[in-house]
This record gives sequence, C-alpha cells and structure tokens, in this order.
Amino acid sequence: MLARAGQYVLIVLAILVFNFALPRLMPGDPTDVMTGTDVDGSIHLDEAARQKILAYHGLDKPLHVQFLHYLGNLARLDLGHAVYFKAPVSRLLAGRLPWTLLLAGSAFVLSTLLGVLLGALAARRQGSVADRSLLSAVLGVQAMPAYLIGMLFIVAFASFLGAFPLGGASSPFATYPSPVHAALDILWHLALPLAVLVLEQTAGVFLVMRSSMVATLGEPYMTLAEAKGLSGTRKLFRYGMRNSILPLYTRLGIQVGFLVTGTLFIETVFNYPGMGRLTYEATLVHDYPVLQGVFLVTALSIVGANILVDCTLRFVDPRTEATK
Repeated sequence: MLARAGQYVLIVLAILVFNFALPRLMPGDPTDVMTGTDVDGSIHLDEAARQKILAYHGLDKPLHVQFLHYLGNLARLDLGHAVYFKAPVSRLLAGRLPWTLLLAGSAFVLSTLLGVLLGALAARRQGSVADRSLLSAVLGVQAMPAYLIGMLFIVAFASFLGAFPLGGASSPFATYPSPVHAALDILWHLALPLAVLVLEQTAGVFLVMRSSMVATLGEPYMTLAEAKGLSGTRKLFRYGMRNSILPLYTRLGIQVGFLVTGTLFIETVFNYPGMGRLTYEATLVHDYPVLQGVFLVTALSIVGANILVDCTLRFVDPRTEATK
C-alpha cells in the first residue's frame, strides 16, 4: 500500500512539472494576440506594453523562477490570474466546471450502465447474428473520432431535422417562467453532446464487459447453476454479471481519462461552455495560467478516480486483499 501511495506521489509531481512545461512549449506567448501577430488579434500593443504585461504576470523571468513561483501559488491554492481573459483562473474554472460535470457525469453513468447491459446480453448470445451485428457497430463507433460523430449529429439532428440546437448549453437571452422550464432547456441543449459522448464511451465498456462475461459463462459454477435449473436471466444477472463486472471496475479509473479526452472534443464541436471549451479558447490565445489550471484539475481528477478505485477494490473483490 505504501509503495502504491509513493507511486501516486511521483505521478502528482510529474503532473506538476508537465503542467508547467507544456503550455510554455507552444510557440509564442500570451501577448501574441494582443500585439496583432495572431490573425484574430483585435487589440494591438506596442513592445513596451507587451513587456509590462509579461512582467506583471512574471513571464519575463527565467523558467526555474517561474516554476518556483508556480509551486508557491499552488501551495496557497492560488491558480493565478488569466492573461487574456483578465480574471482569476479559479473563477473561470468555477464557472465552467459545473457544465462539464453535468455532461461528463451523465455520460459516465449512462455509458457504464448501457455498456454493461449490452455486453452481458451479447455474451449470452455469443456468435449469434445480434452479437456479431452489435460487435461490428461498436467497433465501427470506436474507429470514428468523437469530433466526427459530433459533426454528423449536428448535420443530421440539428441542421437537417432541426430537432436540437446547434450548440451551447442554454438558449441565449431566454427568460424562464419556472426552474422546470430552465432545466428542460438545459437538457434540450445537453441531448446531442451527451448522446455522442455516451455512444463513444459505451463502446469501450461494452467490449470489456462482453469479453469478461464470455469467460465467466464458461466457468464450472455457471455450469452448475444451469444444472440446478436456474433460469437464464437469473443465472446471467445474479451469478454471471456479479463476477464479470470486476475487470470493468478496475478499468473505471482509465475510463475517466478517456471520458475527459472525449469531453474536450465534444465541448469544442458543440460550443458547450465547459472545461473542454475553455481549454480550446485558452490554447488559441496562449493563456498559460488558464491552461495550467485546466490541466491540473483534469489530471488530478483522473488520478483521484484511480486512487478511489484502488482503495475500494478490496470491498468489491475481497480476493485482491488476500493477494497483497
């Protein structure tokens, strides 16, 4: 357990280093847009003003000095001040994080439930037309990038059919007669990005669950359950699924990482005002503090999910405790 804790400490330290270095490896600096070197730049600064901005944010100092300043701010739970967005990074993240949690959290729950159910049913009918068709569809979805699926959904359901909005999280300048109407409008805007994210994430869960269930159905205790005359449904859900879901549980931490990556692309395609969209906007203007804040929160969320899985695995499967 101590060795595992030490590994996570090293991972967090590596995250801090890469989180500081990666934005600075991009060409240019946060003042490029302001000086008009970017094609979308609308604010023009002279070189003296540019140097003052860099000095104000400490970006004119050597990298090792900037890194120590960065660690000192983190020790005070200060994520810094955005250069381009001109606001505390913590305030920007607080405004975007709830939207991402709504999208990613809903997708995580729905994709896990759907993937487990479809994987179990496909394994039960292994080799059938339904199993082969579902497996082919899942592999096809996995082969397509998330942003392509998102654009296809926009063309089909938003542009052609007009059933859903093109993007955003709510109707602009809308007034709602009640909180229920506001919630329905949010869900209406959430439908398409959520459907794309669930479709993409379900594929991975389905493949793991199907593979695990196929192996479980061949176990001797499953043959014994069948010999006792248990119904197919009871045998599948009471005995088969309980044991088949264990490999999937150990994969949940990794799934959070895939979900975060998928959310980044989905939010950008649908102009959804979450952390992924903020990352895209901050990348365009090279806003180092914002990128550092988003990457730090995202990476620590993934690490936290893996720690939670490790700590709770012995309660889900007591056999893991005996092997330590």
